[in-house]
Amino acid sequence: MPINSRAKGARAERALSGFLQETLGWTARRTAQRMGKSGDASDVVVEEMPALHIECKMVERLNLEKAIEQAVRDCLDKLPVVCHRKVRGEWMLTVHLRNLRQLSEMVIAAEKRCMAPQGGAECPRGST
Repeated sequence: MPINSRAKGARAERALSGFLQETLGWTARRTAQRMGKSGDASDVVVEEMPALHIECKMVERLNLEKAIEQAVRDCLDKLPVVCHRKVRGEWMLTVHLRNLRQLSEMVIAAEKRCMAPQGGAECPRGST
């Protein structure tokens, strides 16, 4: 992979992590990838949803079929999703419809954990 493509991917992953933290209040971070793989092959990890596999794409013309195939191939036993946007676009999420209930349950559980009192610790976004 050319260096500029890798840098562009890293920028997209940082942007997505920032969006998830600032907008949704979730603890999100890029994974440390070497040669495209790490222990977790997700591009971005959301601490509140450890069973979620996120493939991150920021391109003008996304081949969505190939992107979701990559997420499915790399997800191991996690739920595969693709977060994508154009360079000046809005973040979008693609998930197989058959996985919508599982994703919804994960989001609800993450929100409940975030709102539950934990020894005085607060959700990153504060109380909601």
